[in-house]
Amino acid sequence: MGAIWGSFVAAMCSRWPTGKSVATGRSHCDNCGHQIAAYDLVPIASYLMLKGKCRHCGGRIGPLPLATELIAALIGAVPVLLLPPEQAIAAAVFGWLLLPLIVLDYQHLWLPNRLVLLLAVMGVLVGPMLTPDIAWTGRATGMLAGFLSLEIIRQAYKIFRKHDGMGAGDPKLFGALGIWLGWQALPMTLLIASAIGLTVVSSLHVIAKHQRNALPFGSFLGVAAFAIVLLAF
Repeated sequence: MGAIWGSFVAAMCSRWPTGKSVATGRSHCDNCGHQIAAYDLVPIASYLMLKGKCRHCGGRIGPLPLATELIAALIGAVPVLLLPPEQAIAAAVFGWLLLPLIVLDYQHLWLPNRLVLLLAVMGVLVGPMLTPDIAWTGRATGMLAGFLSLEIIRQAYKIFRKHDGMGAGDPKLFGALGIWLGWQALPMTLLIASAIGLTVVSSLHVIAKHQRNALPFGSFLGVAAFAIVLLAF
């Protein structure tokens, strides 16, 4: 299930930012435009059998589809090894919902409102399975605290520096995470996300001699939140 979801996420993350429909239209090669047959769309297996190339023109297919499918498969498999069955299912759903947000923010600095809203709604429906010990008051407080804490920082930075220092989607995402995890887990989530961000910045600077003008903090929040689920719950 994870690999299948990962295949959909990879297609969505390549089509949506360019304005193409996510729900309709056949998959095709970006190099020659040839429609990809169903037997070449088997998650993970097709990519490996074709050695990452289009069957029709031989053009290379980027590594993102395979990476997304593998990560989505791991998101489904790892919770099964670490958590009780009901929590494992909820953790997998949580990770699968975070995956497109992580990819889109990392690639395009974009956290679509519809995906953040879906994460929040599923937090109401599935969150109690993942964190049964957290009361609804804790979830509501987590939503408000998560959103307001980053939104206040975002607005203050904008007032004093006269330009945006944080995207509008980050506070919304942090609020949605508060529904899933409760307010208690938000400080640690923020700390881990910041540590990941510093590590990424340092690695890009030291290894690649490259420095990004803007960082996908939403991606770091998503990775940190899923790590919290696996390690703390």
